[in-house]
Amino acid sequence: MTLLEVMVAVALLALMGVLVYSSLVITIQSQQRAELLQERYHGARVFLHRIKRELSMSYLSLHQAEDQRTQTLFDGSNDQVIFNTSAYEPIRRDAHESDQLELEYRLDRDEEGEPAIIRRVKYHVDDRPGKGGEEEVVLSGVAEFELSYYDKGKEDWRDDWEVTIEDAQEKRAIMKEIEKAREAAESVRNDDASGIAGIAAAEGMDKMIDKAEGEVLEDIFLPNRVRIRLVLVDDEDQEYLLETQTEIRVTDPLWY
Repeated sequence: MTLLEVMVAVALLALMGVLVYSSLVITIQSQQRAELLQERYHGARVFLHRIKRELSMSYLSLHQAEDQRTQTLFDGSNDQVIFNTSAYEPIRRDAHESDQLELEYRLDRDEEGEPAIIRRVKYHVDDRPGKGGEEEVVLSGVAEFELSYYDKGKEDWRDDWEVTIEDAQEKRAIMKEIEKAREAAESVRNDDASGIAGIAAAEGMDKMIDKAEGEVLEDIFLPNRVRIRLVLVDDEDQEYLLETQTEIRVTDPLWY
């Protein structure tokens, strides 16, 4: 073999090596991107299942001790929501924890400066709603996190929903008086001796009672549904949309 033939053979071998190496690199990078995307999709599904469950068990309460050391709230905006929920299950024996929590989800940045969803949890309902608790990153690689709230009365979606009950004692006392008045109206309606006049009087009482109840509970109820929109992003800035809704089971405040 001449020197020229050897040089041509080496050049062809080098070219084939470069082509094989490039194909291998591209394959490995594609596999890594697919694994990262699959991991983020799995994390997003777990997150959506969790937040849906917790939001569905949101509540407001008119129960409050005399020292007013507990306050419940629901404060939702387009990219953040703070609420009380009864979705917690204590996992430690004698932990002195109930099923009630204060939770917050918001779009923020993690320790590396990347956009992520932060979860703040407070295991005891106190008189500092929206403050305190422990924070953790629950989902990274998030480009957008949007929330909207359905108002059944207006049959429309809203970008924010804010309810804070500070005078729970007073409202609960009024609701108890309203309940007594409702029972009295029902007694008048069922009294055979009162006749038609009694029925008419009971209907008049019902209207007054409904009006009084509406004034007490005005603007202290939860949205019927919450819509959650999540946009994931990969290393090449490709976006992937996930969207779901959850129904809140109890929208009126608890006051029994």
